[in-house]
Amino acid sequence: MLNKIWREQTWRDLDQLWDVIVIGGGITGAGIFNMAAQKGLKVVLVEARDFSFGTSSRSSKLVHGGIRYLKNRQYDVVRESVRERERLIRESDGLVDPLAFIFPTYDNNSLETNMMKLAVVVYDLMAPKWQHRTLNRKLVQRALPALKDRRLIGGVKYFDACVDDSQLVLRVIKDGIRFGGSAINYARVNQLCLSKQGRVEGVLVSDMTGDLSPAHKEIRANVVINATGPWSDSLRQMVNGEPQLRRLRGSHLVFSNDKIPINAAVTMLHPRDNRALFAIPWENRTLIGTTDLDHEGQDDETSISRAEVDYLLEAAQHTFNDHPVSESDIISTFSGLRPVINTNAPTPSQESRAHKIWEEDGLVSIAGGKLTTFRVMAADILNYCCERLPDTPKFNHRSPCFIHPSPPSRQQLRDPEWLLMAGRLGKDVNAFFKNASPEHLHPINSIPQFWAELAWAAENEAVVHLDDLLLRRVRLGILLPDGGMPEMKRVRKLVQIPLGWSDEKWTEEVTRYRDIWITNYSIPG
Repeated sequence: MLNKIWREQTWRDLDQLWDVIVIGGGITGAGIFNMAAQKGLKVVLVEARDFSFGTSSRSSKLVHGGIRYLKNRQYDVVRESVRERERLIRESDGLVDPLAFIFPTYDNNSLETNMMKLAVVVYDLMAPKWQHRTLNRKLVQRALPALKDRRLIGGVKYFDACVDDSQLVLRVIKDGIRFGGSAINYARVNQLCLSKQGRVEGVLVSDMTGDLSPAHKEIRANVVINATGPWSDSLRQMVNGEPQLRRLRGSHLVFSNDKIPINAAVTMLHPRDNRALFAIPWENRTLIGTTDLDHEGQDDETSISRAEVDYLLEAAQHTFNDHPVSESDIISTFSGLRPVINTNAPTPSQESRAHKIWEEDGLVSIAGGKLTTFRVMAADILNYCCERLPDTPKFNHRSPCFIHPSPPSRQQLRDPEWLLMAGRLGKDVNAFFKNASPEHLHPINSIPQFWAELAWAAENEAVVHLDDLLLRRVRLGILLPDGGMPEMKRVRKLVQIPLGWSDEKWTEEVTRYRDIWITNYSIPG
């Protein structure tokens, strides 16, 4: 679907007057694009790097209400988030799956336990549902084999959901294209185009692949939306916008599930500052995160710091003291930036996760919010702009954003592999199995992703660089040791021909990927 022919055609078709230009290919931009396309609007999305390159591929892999935000009295954010979580679970064919969380109770944390028991009641009432419960020691240890502390009494269980964040973005964008929109990655906005009255009416966009002609295009629209997340302020500077964001870094460690065996997520408190952290089972790995720190750098990429590695490792060692882990057990790290609205809260964790819309000289920007509430954000900004759109459409965040596969057969509904891929690929799932070689339809080593997914992504999912494939489409770079480099010979056999790369190009891409992985996904220093 999203191959070289698609890219060339999309670039040629940019020469028209659009109803909406969306700048930014993370989950916020994807949601706006999808919702506008559903209404039949002429909408185009342009992304300077890869789809989901930034925050939306480096999250905690959670679709959640944010139970810790209750402590800061962010009740509206939590209520909005838990209801969106429930809608996404119902509508996503298994891409968004329920995930049990357990807060362990010990003989010395009765105050925190009582607060958590109250919080999960409020949490479920907001959904609304009634799924939390109190567990005894035996049930906690059955769900969390890594937890065998002698002080353990039991636990408090509640539910959120998990997701492959990058796959969510890509599916929302691909379904938006099926609804009639146009989207292209590696198309950077270098300049805003102004009318004679000084209002933004378009953008100058440049092809970053070096393969398209002409290399630059000036495109116009009735509405130009800035959905660039942590980089929103940089684009707003072109219209003299004052800084609005407090960019916060959240970092994670990735371990083998054998090292930290858990069958449910763990809500844990750091021994140093009592801050809430999570251990999350994901793709047969255990993620430990996340930090919440002010980030001063301006680079496109971000990486974990030495201090964050020590902080997260300390939390893991304290919580899972019967399964001690060390730095040598870390498979990978990843770090993303949250585009939080700056209210000058005393600490990063006290900042609100609410979103905000503002307009400067015709450029309409949105930032803040959470991955979970991307449809709420999309509806809010499109309704803000609706009077400038044909027929003044109204937008509702309850509208589904997914196109589902053809009604599955009973055999498919009983097939866990089909159900897994239906969540990831949606309408493409049957084409995937039809085209996949049977020898490649088995998991990659110890992770539940198929070798055949590499070939499919290379041919159909807008891959331009090797890091697009291995860090965002099929997550070998995060889930396998050494960024998956020991498997590179097999990867090459699957993807070099579909990507149309020469041997020289392959070597360049491997070198580029290796440098990116070492700098941004390994242990610093």
